[in-house]
Amino acid sequence: MVSYSGSSSDWLTVLIWLLISLAVSWLIIYTAVRAATGHALDRSKPRLVAATHTTPEGVHFVISNTGSAPAVNVAVRWSDRPAGAVLAQMQLLGPNEKLEWAIAAGPIPGETESLHTLKVDWSSTPDPSFGRSSISLVVLVPSRLDTLR
Repeated sequence: MVSYSGSSSDWLTVLIWLLISLAVSWLIIYTAVRAATGHALDRSKPRLVAATHTTPEGVHFVISNTGSAPAVNVAVRWSDRPAGAVLAQMQLLGPNEKLEWAIAAGPIPGETESLHTLKVDWSSTPDPSFGRSSISLVVLVPSRLDTLR
């Protein structure tokens, strides 16, 4: 049988070094994860999402801001149209707010649905010198809108 006759101070030293090693390892991992993802979690910016609802009278569009900051001077248009051909606009689209509009168009026989792209332009601040941001959002719309686009 093997016995260890070391002092209790040896075990205490090993335990302290083990705790210090664990603390340093945790600090290194935490710092790496925070550096990799912290900027994405801390940044406040708008996140715009589009949806459509078809009714017999027309198509109802909704742009929602699910982000953590407002979008200023929001303008929506079809992606293949010039910037001046605005479908809807709003001065301030805050977090959890919606921009809604409808295009009146009755149903047509043999109607199909297709994907179309909306171009949404906005600014993060009221000052236009900071520039504008834009995003393309794909929506499913009925063929009745093809003639109105």
